[in-house]
Amino acid sequence: MGNTADPAIFTSERAGNFSYAIPVDVRGKYTANLYFAETYFGAKASGVGGVGSRIFDVMCNGVLLLDHFDIYKEAGELSAVVKSFHGLRPNAQGKLILTFEPVANYASVFGVEVIDESR
Repeated sequence: MGNTADPAIFTSERAGNFSYAIPVDVRGKYTANLYFAETYFGAKASGVGGVGSRIFDVMCNGVLLLDHFDIYKEAGELSAVVKSFHGLRPNAQGKLILTFEPVANYASVFGVEVIDESR
């Protein structure tokens, strides 16, 4: 895996139409780091597809973070990319609901890291 100092993050992937409900302190603000890589589409992977093969949206508590995100277009194949989002606030139940919604094929993520910005 190229473009990462920690390739172990990219040994397991979640794909599909899914969400995470991450409990946090309702009074805080948070940074979410999302770890992506395209390991299926491209000449070095399956040999098929490329730009436009996997497109999806990512939302936090209903707010769009990534619109029609294409990992291959952003990073190429077999190369990591991290997207960071700052100032995220939890919902009234003290959760960050991260939703991954497919547009073309399945959404995919290798890692989700949430950091309390008050520290």
